[in-house]
Amino acid sequence: MKCRTAQPSISSTFNRRTLTRLAVFCLAVSLPAISQNTNGRILGIVTDPQGAALAGAKVTVANAATNIQRTTVTDGTGSYQVLDLPIGTYVVTVDMKGFTKAIAHPPALEINQSLRVDIAMKVGGTTEVVQVESQSSQVETVNPTIGGTVTGKPIQDLPLNGREVLDLAFTQPGVLPAPTNSSAYGSEKSGSFAEGFTVAGGRPDAVTYLLDGGLNNAVTSNNVVFDPNPDAVDEFRILTNNYTAEYGRNGGGTVTVVTKSGTNDLHGSAFDYLRNDAFNANDYFDKQLGLPRPVLKRNQFGGTLGGPIIKDRFFWFFGYQGQRQTSVTHGQAVTTYTPAELNGNFSQAVSGGPDPNVVAYLQANPY
Repeated sequence: MKCRTAQPSISSTFNRRTLTRLAVFCLAVSLPAISQNTNGRILGIVTDPQGAALAGAKVTVANAATNIQRTTVTDGTGSYQVLDLPIGTYVVTVDMKGFTKAIAHPPALEINQSLRVDIAMKVGGTTEVVQVESQSSQVETVNPTIGGTVTGKPIQDLPLNGREVLDLAFTQPGVLPAPTNSSAYGSEKSGSFAEGFTVAGGRPDAVTYLLDGGLNNAVTSNNVVFDPNPDAVDEFRILTNNYTAEYGRNGGGTVTVVTKSGTNDLHGSAFDYLRNDAFNANDYFDKQLGLPRPVLKRNQFGGTLGGPIIKDRFFWFFGYQGQRQTSVTHGQAVTTYTPAELNGNFSQAVSGGPDPNVVAYLQANPY
């Protein structure tokens, strides 16, 4: 008697393979990118009214916009820290038996920042709630990295000709425009940022550009690849010196851009920035030559929209910018040659008549 095992059909094998590949793809796109860190951390010490450390206190850090929460417990020294937090505004809550619940509202967490929030508890019932003044330091005392951050409001409010977000890098100390003769930046990018910049005296092509933690450098020129429109950018940070371990690709500065995310509330924006020669005066030199105003008609338009898929869990965000431009400029006059001059006959080149010097030269050199 022979026993046979059922062989899987071709269709069932194909279905299993398809489902496996689909599951791997979904897992890959759902995992956060493991790259240079664009997040920050909140840390601090919890003490009693006498200043002694409180071990075992429950610390909850909640994002004010999405209500996503992270929880930890203080150690034997009363210290706590919550790592890998996306940038934004957080609420820190501390619970411990025999003490009133303490709620702190520290300043917004920025890119690569270690935000210290020390909380002193008060004796009381656990049902009581006290809004405490968190002792959050305005000076970075934990992370040795030197840099500056441009947050969302200046990005949207400051005037930007061409709406290049990275033009705001020049508001930071140690950032200067790249030399105009630099060949590191080709024709991949146009606009006011085409020549790039140098950070702390480094080379223009030695700057690392990160977008939401992923590498944003071109393979050929090492220039930035994608520069999102200002309404889609939450903040960006320029690191100039003493980088931490996760930043090690280039030595000429690191520019980290973080885009906006959806929140529990539906929010968005719409914009249309217009430049038109009808609003401009004529150029001084064009006016002297009797030339009309140069033509420039530019419309930069678009919008953003974000909101929740599942409140407190999943969110979506969309941003778009389009541009329509027509321009005509007046260049310098260029001398063109007549057919006779192209053949070497310049005898009619001076005031519409023969040039004696040219005629004598041509007669002496007929060849």
